[in-house]
Amino acid sequence: MGHGFIGTYYHLFLPDLPSSCPCGTSDIQFHLHILSECPLYEEHCHLLLATSQDLSPSTILRTHKGLTALAKFIDASNAFGKS
Repeated sequence: MGHGFIGTYYHLFLPDLPSSCPCGTSDIQFHLHILSECPLYEEHCHLLLATSQDLSPSTILRTHKGLTALAKFIDASNAFGKS
């Protein structure tokens, strides 16, 4: 995955901005946290689980079904968007 409005990007390129996840459970907000662990996006995880029961990034990112599910997840949750 590339850059997005998440903590790993801020940590590397905008160190004056907070890089922790707003949910308070991760010191640095990262892609896998958002997709599989973050309580802020939990209600939308069913969209990804329909494609990959273990939320495997390789399954989600390397299949048409996975990419479609990811697009629906991002659209529904506004994940990776600027707050």
